[in-house]
Amino acid sequence: MTTTNCGQLGTAVSRLETSNYDSPTKLEDFYFSNDRERKKLSDIVYGRKKFPYASVNGILLWGTFGSGKTTLARLLPSLIEQHAYAVSDAKPFFASDAKTMGHFIDCRNAQRGSETMKQLEKTLNALCFYTKNRYHYVILDEVDNLTALTQRTLKSIMNEKNAVFILTTNYANRLDGGVFDRCHWIEMSGASDEELVLLALRIANERGVVYRDWE
Repeated sequence: MTTTNCGQLGTAVSRLETSNYDSPTKLEDFYFSNDRERKKLSDIVYGRKKFPYASVNGILLWGTFGSGKTTLARLLPSLIEQHAYAVSDAKPFFASDAKTMGHFIDCRNAQRGSETMKQLEKTLNALCFYTKNRYHYVILDEVDNLTALTQRTLKSIMNEKNAVFILTTNYANRLDGGVFDRCHWIEMSGASDEELVLLALRIANERGVVYRDWE
């Protein structure tokens, strides 16, 4: 058991190595700009809101740098499978697990032109599915790096009925309007100091840390 001293805004886990922490595994491990944003995504993940539905089959995570958008984007396919579709053995989607839950495209490193979209179309037209609900999950990280022409092509691809698109960006204003309209928008702009303190205290409690305020 570890003991540490904390000030009013100090963290109760200041003496713990961050490498000891597990990666986030649930929606509650993330912070959103407000409760409305959290509830919107929670309703999708837990099946209270029909998704995909009509012409909306995307989730756009947008906000400031370092707010956990990419980490959450990788986790969302398994969360949706587990909760909305009651798939008990759904696994988190990480690069080493690429064939389990979906297709990850880092738009900073991918070819920014039509070739990227051609490869994506070929993937979506494949008959092989890695999810029990028969959806392809496509994660487009830093999607604002795609050219304007490529984004317009993406807009058309997002009409695909058997696909769910999860997008991340720091610059929502750079996205094509058609892509934007095909998504539920979830703002992730970080947590306040008070929220970070509460998170630190929860982590400390889960890790068996005994803490006390400075006298």
